[in-house]
Amino acid sequence: MKEVLEAFHNSGGLIIIRNQEHIDPYHLCQFVKMFGDLEKNEKYDSQFLVPGYPEILRIGNSKKAEKYSALFIEADSPPLLWHMDDSFRNPQPIGSCMFCVHTPPEGGETGFAGMTAAYEALPKSIKNHIESIQTIHSYNYLNEQLRIKNPHRPRLSKQLQKQIPSVKRPLVATHPETKKKCLYLPLCHIESVIGIEDSESKPLLNNLLDHAISDSFAYMHSWMPGDVVVWDNRCTLHAPTPFDHNRYERLMYRLTFLGDQILGS
Repeated sequence: MKEVLEAFHNSGGLIIIRNQEHIDPYHLCQFVKMFGDLEKNEKYDSQFLVPGYPEILRIGNSKKAEKYSALFIEADSPPLLWHMDDSFRNPQPIGSCMFCVHTPPEGGETGFAGMTAAYEALPKSIKNHIESIQTIHSYNYLNEQLRIKNPHRPRLSKQLQKQIPSVKRPLVATHPETKKKCLYLPLCHIESVIGIEDSESKPLLNNLLDHAISDSFAYMHSWMPGDVVVWDNRCTLHAPTPFDHNRYERLMYRLTFLGDQILGS
């Protein structure tokens, strides 16, 4: 266990283990418990969960009797939606695991970008400039961004907006375990920057994101059945890519875990 966690943190918050087709739901849960406390996915329809394992959410376009048996979220074409899962929640889930059951022969990759390395590579002048910046993360803001490309997507209800209110987050965060600083930059969740007008903050955030998802810090993972991938939401961005869901099946098991939260810079 110690060796796995050390590898996880030393890698910048991403580990990939291939050829795990033999793993069953029970042992998958036991493995992910090493990283944090598993969520039970109460907010999802029970038909999308692995029977007997509420910790495991099926994600993809699999169907049973002509109905989706997995949560299907169609990925946008570029520009990709780089994000950290649920940064607008408090507490935020600190990481996720994906286990590949089926994958299309083309498309359906997932990008990952290391925010610790991206921060460390910034010039000192930029680090000094962004060190104390605070941002507002909003579920409603994300939802409205998604509605631009998917106008059929409903607006958030007033009740849900109250249940998940906006939250303040540092632009430069400190990882609670490694104590390293990183860019905390799920841009699609950031509604505003405290004390800075959009005309100044938007170009700044866009430039930082372009830097962070450049080839120097990002990796595009092509899935194979049996892949187990675990990432740290506190210091890793990820982004799905689209695939031809009318021709191919894609099915993933996703587990999400809780733990120590990010610290201010």
